[in-house]
Amino acid sequence: MRILILTPDIYTRGGIARYSSTLASALGGLAGPNNIHVLPLLGIGQQGEGPGHCCVLKPVADRINAPNKIRFVCKAMRLGMRKYDLVIATHVGLSPVAAMLRRIFGTPFWVACHGSESWRKFPPDVRWALRDADLVLPVSRFTADMVVRMNGLPCSKLRVLHNAIPDRFARMLMAPRSECGLELQPTGRARTVLSVGMVSRALSYKGFDTVIGALPRVLDRVPDARYVIAGDGDDIGRLKQLARETGVRDYVEFRGTLSDSGLAECYRACDVFILPSRAKMSPPCEGEGFGRVYIEAALAGKPVVGSKAGGAAEAVLHQKTGLLVNPDSPSEVADALIYILENPGAATSMGRKARCWALINFTSEALQRQLKELLRNYGLSPNPVMIALQGAPQSAFTIETESCLSADLHVS
Repeated sequence: MRILILTPDIYTRGGIARYSSTLASALGGLAGPNNIHVLPLLGIGQQGEGPGHCCVLKPVADRINAPNKIRFVCKAMRLGMRKYDLVIATHVGLSPVAAMLRRIFGTPFWVACHGSESWRKFPPDVRWALRDADLVLPVSRFTADMVVRMNGLPCSKLRVLHNAIPDRFARMLMAPRSECGLELQPTGRARTVLSVGMVSRALSYKGFDTVIGALPRVLDRVPDARYVIAGDGDDIGRLKQLARETGVRDYVEFRGTLSDSGLAECYRACDVFILPSRAKMSPPCEGEGFGRVYIEAALAGKPVVGSKAGGAAEAVLHQKTGLLVNPDSPSEVADALIYILENPGAATSMGRKARCWALINFTSEALQRQLKELLRNYGLSPNPVMIALQGAPQSAFTIETESCLSADLHVS
C-alpha cells in the first residue's frame, strides 16, 4: 500500500499543517515509513520536525503564486508515474491536482475539508474534482453539512474524519503538574482562564474580544481571575485597547507564540479553557471547522467553554466535558466561566471526562482505527508487519485510554 499526500504545508503550527502531519504519521504507522510520501506546496526555508513514519519530499515553494502552483502540479505529475495506490489532498484547493492524477494514472483519491474555506460554493474545477473523488473527508459534521448544502455532493461520498492530537504533544499535555516548570502566575495563584490561537484581524471571529468584554462580570464574582491569551498576530493592539477601555487591562496577559512544551505548560496550569468562536455563513465565511485547541485542553484535563456556532460545538460535550455558549453573548460567556471557577468539583469532573473524551476519540490511535476501516473499505490493506509492531508495551498513556473506554463518551 503506497500513498501520496498532497498538502499546502506540513511544518508550521497551523491547523491544516498539523492535520496533514498527524494524518501522514498515522498512515505511516499502518503502511510503513517508505510507503507514505508527502508533497508540501509550501515550506522552503521553514523545515522543522516533520511527521514520523513517512517520507516528506522537498517543498515546492516559499509562497503561493501562479508559477509555484504550476511547479507543484508538474512535480505531482512526475510522482504520479510511481503508481500510488491512493492520493490524499489535505485541502480542497489541491483537489484538482489529485483529480488530474486520477484521470492520467487511474489513482483513486480522497480530499479533506476543514473550516470556513469549505463552507462556500466551490469554483468549477474544485466542484468537478470533489464529484470525481472517491471519498471526501470533512473534519466535522457541520463542515460535511455545509459541503453538501453548498455544492450538492451526495452524502454517501462523505465520511467525517476528526482532527487528532499527535502522541508526542498529547503526552506533554497529560504530564503531571510536577513536571510543569513554569506557572502562569508566578507571583500568586490566580484562577486562570486560557485561550489559544492566532490573534489576527483575519481571525477575529475567535472571540478573544468577547471574553475580554465578559471579564468585568467575571471579576465581580471571582476577583482573582486572570485571562491569558497564548498566540500572536496583528490584532493584539486592538485587544489591548479593548482591555483598557473595559477596565481589565491588569487582568489580561498576552503570552505570544509558545513552543509546544510552553503551550502544554499553559494548558496544564490553567483552570478553564475558553474559545467562543463566532461563525458567519454568508461570504466571506468564517468560523471553526472543528477546533483542535478544545481537544488539546481536554487532554490536559481541563473543562472547556466552547461555542455553539460552527463545527466547534462538536468538540465539547455540553455539561459533560464543558459548556457551550452563544459566542455573541458576553453575559453567557461570563456565566459559564463563573460557574466553572466557583465550582471546583464540577470543574474537576468535567476535566476528567474531557480527558477521557479526547483519549477515546481524538488521539493518533483513534485516527488509525478510523483510517484502517476506511482503507479496508477501499480494498487497501495495512502492512501486517506494522500492525504487529503496534502491539506496544502498556504505557501510562495506553492504560489511561483503556480505563476511559467504559465511559459513554464516544463520538456519535
